[in-house]
Amino acid sequence: MKKHLIQLGIALLVLFLINPLAAQNRSPQIELFGGAAFPLSPDGFKDYYKVGGSIHGQYVIFPSPNMGISFGAAFESFAVDEDAILAGTGLTSNDVTIDASANIGEFGVGVRPYLTPVTASNQIYLFGMATFNVVNAKSSVTYTDFFGNEVTDEFDESENKFGVAAGGGLEFPAGSSFNILLQGLVRFIFTSDEFAGGTLSFVGVTAGVAF
Repeated sequence: MKKHLIQLGIALLVLFLINPLAAQNRSPQIELFGGAAFPLSPDGFKDYYKVGGSIHGQYVIFPSPNMGISFGAAFESFAVDEDAILAGTGLTSNDVTIDASANIGEFGVGVRPYLTPVTASNQIYLFGMATFNVVNAKSSVTYTDFFGNEVTDEFDESENKFGVAAGGGLEFPAGSSFNILLQGLVRFIFTSDEFAGGTLSFVGVTAGVAF
């Protein structure tokens, strides 16, 4: 009888310890973001491309209450700033017409340590991510040649490179079934000198939902 009471006591103690921990576990969640991307480097990217748009989705699992593992995909698109190019070259829109874009598709796996406990109403987190990036740059230049003919030169280049991203965010409840997220990051893509003039980087500021 004494042995059974000891076993029962141990079982109750284990249940007492496990249940609060289980109640504090985070559930896996799907996150969707949208926002702006600000060119950072190299100079040709920073000076001659406008602020871009960004969309981002990820699935996050939580092996422990204060650590998430994320699997994400993102897309950024940047349009050329023709006025900046003309000002930098001394040309005018009567001399040449320039149309260009840079598009980036990303796939990544990352970690997300939380700085706040599960029970906090508002959550603060950091994150780091390793990425694989498909970068495509298209451009067309239209001008009038020496004989008065209109000529258009087109360029289309792509490069696949690894990269990293780091940042942080804030997550707070907006209803019974979803949360609002505000996130900032800096992303580096290790593009070649021949393709982009060095490592491509930009700052992303996004807002989204998690459910």
